[in-house]
Amino acid sequence: MPKPKYTVNTSFRVFVNAYSSKQTAPICAEAQAWNSKHLGETLGQIADKLGTDPTYAIGWGIWLLVKFGAEIDLPLRKKVIDAVKDAMTAFGLYLTLNWLTDEEDKLLEEKFKGKLPTAENELEKGIVTRAKWQ
Repeated sequence: MPKPKYTVNTSFRVFVNAYSSKQTAPICAEAQAWNSKHLGETLGQIADKLGTDPTYAIGWGIWLLVKFGAEIDLPLRKKVIDAVKDAMTAFGLYLTLNWLTDEEDKLLEEKFKGKLPTAENELEKGIVTRAKWQ
């Protein structure tokens, strides 16, 4: 796996500037306002507050995982995964993220195993499959 572009120590300002330069559609006003408030933080500091501080919604972390995946380092990804509390969200990430390490697989499995019997059964039977296996 190539060296990650973003780490727990990456300045949020650097991240926002890099993302904005690649973004073809305008960023919504709400996101712009939120970004402006947090420019002095690092990605790790933001990830530490996900799901515990109402200002830091877990949705941002999920967006970060889905949009940037392997471009972010393992410690940052683990912080975001740790913040996921919903079993179905964990299962969805487990199914769709094809770059997950075995360690990340286990972290996500712990969040949904035994809580989603139908989904787990469908995965076991091959009714639903993981992107990682394709």
